[in-house]
Amino acid sequence: MALNFTVSYTFSPGTTISSSQVNTNTTDVATVFTGLEAETKTLAKLKVDIDPTAALNVATKQYVDHYSTWRRPVLQYATATTVAVESGLDGTSGNIPIQFPDGTMRTEATSTRTTFDITRNAVLTTSGAQSGLTGATSEAANTWYALYAVKVTDSSTLWVTIGSTVLPLQANYATLNTAYGTSGWVYLGLIRNGDNSGATGDILNFRMAGNTTYLINTCTGNVLNHPGLRLASTAGATSIEYDRTSGTGTTDLPANIVHAYLVWLVAADSTNRETVRDQQSLIVYAVGGGASVVIGGTFWEAADDGMIVSSAGSVARDIGLAGFFDRTLGVGSNPLL
Repeated sequence: MALNFTVSYTFSPGTTISSSQVNTNTTDVATVFTGLEAETKTLAKLKVDIDPTAALNVATKQYVDHYSTWRRPVLQYATATTVAVESGLDGTSGNIPIQFPDGTMRTEATSTRTTFDITRNAVLTTSGAQSGLTGATSEAANTWYALYAVKVTDSSTLWVTIGSTVLPLQANYATLNTAYGTSGWVYLGLIRNGDNSGATGDILNFRMAGNTTYLINTCTGNVLNHPGLRLASTAGATSIEYDRTSGTGTTDLPANIVHAYLVWLVAADSTNRETVRDQQSLIVYAVGGGASVVIGGTFWEAADDGMIVSSAGSVARDIGLAGFFDRTLGVGSNPLL
């Protein structure tokens, strides 16, 4: 960045400018810059419009980056086996810029590297670099995957989208750094492969906005089909419940899911009234029934609270997950490390 300025003085016609006046004017300019230096404390060290590489500059933020308008791209459902990453956020169609924790920016436009494909293994070197799974030879049914943008190890410009069952939790940072390099990865979000019902091996259709994701697939239920993931279901019982477990398995919720958008359904029962409450039976979310109609609903709750749907009648019941809030995805760029 160049700093241009002009200093001008007006003298009467015929005036002779003495050397002392010139020196005084130069001193005035020097004083202005001295004041700037004192005001910013370390103006001489401030790096402007560059990719900082010195660890001290990054750690102490001794730079003014040109990524202040960068936003983490959201994930976008493509097919039952692929997930795209939002593009064009820098104003250029197809471009996907990723700001890594060391302050560097890498921009990709090649779908082979950016569109996650769950049917193949990721390649993190320039030769054959592609998106895919890491740490596994093939996709697992009814499993959560965390997607990351990861630097191609032998390139200064390329990155790929990888899927892993290693979640973006503080306890896993060392594992992620070992696998992808310190400052070599940025978490993008969660996807679910399999609905624990009629489609156990397909990526669930979804819509993501910031840190919130809604599942919009069709899951087969015992009462009615519903969006999302089957958490609990019965063809006939007086009650059904879901007690949250953390992980990436069949009915687990990853630990970074803190709020859950749950769906519940109960088959027609002409006699008994249904009560919907949390797993500890401390909060009543809904009461209804007593008529020959199917009843149900959706609502947000703290994921740890779980759910019980019960009555005196033995009928079909379903509990599912239709959306979630991911605490790891905060406001702004917020790369983790």
